[in-house]
Amino acid sequence: MSIVPASSGMITEIKKFATHDGPGIRTTVFLKGCPLRCRWCSNPETISPHSQLYFLPKRCKGFGACVEICPEKALSMDLDAKVDRKRCTLCMKCAAECPNSAFRQVGEVYSLNDLMREIEKDKPFYGKEGGVTLSGGEPLFQAGFALQIFRKSKEAGISTVLDTSGCAASEVVREIMEYTDLVLLDIKHMDPEKHRQGTGVDNALILRNARIMASMRSVRISLPLIPDYNDSEENLSATAEFALSLGVGYIDINPLHKLGTDKYAYLGLESPYGAYRSLDKLEVARARDIVKRHGLEVTVGRMM
Repeated sequence: MSIVPASSGMITEIKKFATHDGPGIRTTVFLKGCPLRCRWCSNPETISPHSQLYFLPKRCKGFGACVEICPEKALSMDLDAKVDRKRCTLCMKCAAECPNSAFRQVGEVYSLNDLMREIEKDKPFYGKEGGVTLSGGEPLFQAGFALQIFRKSKEAGISTVLDTSGCAASEVVREIMEYTDLVLLDIKHMDPEKHRQGTGVDNALILRNARIMASMRSVRISLPLIPDYNDSEENLSATAEFALSLGVGYIDINPLHKLGTDKYAYLGLESPYGAYRSLDKLEVARARDIVKRHGLEVTVGRMM
């Protein structure tokens, strides 16, 4: 199965001057859509492949013009129940009407040419190491668009980094590796059932794709450290041993944070973070030391 090239795609965000998404200064493009449902996801706006409506209650001044203009009568003056998501058809008239930007469209279709113009604007700042990073969501969810971005980037002399969960058809992975310089690969859990409990899918395909990626390109493993889920010594050691089996020398530990809390509220969703306790510094240091004992380079947070 070959990837069908796509000339446009759904983008959540374009982050300029990113310094933690690969080496050097980078432009990180967040593609919308993800096949995983990680319970702790800090970017819920990237899960759906479609546009969504953010409502930011702190910006709302109660003018009421949005209520009047909504053709579906999906809005009210009640800040706690402002948007009836079942009625909303995402016409985005409220976003255009609100003078305080209390409404915002999340997810915009970009043509390949328009996106490449944005990426190439930053080329003077990349230096020898910087370039473009595709993230998400899962960038391989829009494989045809991701492939075209990387092809065009390589033609322009721009380095490419893929920030991925590895959850995609193996044929897709092989094809996009031809245009990828570095892979930042999330490994959530080594146990297939635990992986399914946390993400909605098991890890067989992901681990198989990890081997393909590592056989073709340089890989760094990212480990989201989730308390009482994947922070046991058994799992940390298994992750380290798997990295070594791939020839991977780096694991970046990313402790759970709750910075996505507001995003859930903006989408009218319940935050999942009430189910998770915070990790203290000693627990993070313990996890780092367990992985380091296997002879790997370890960072807390992604430091290139």
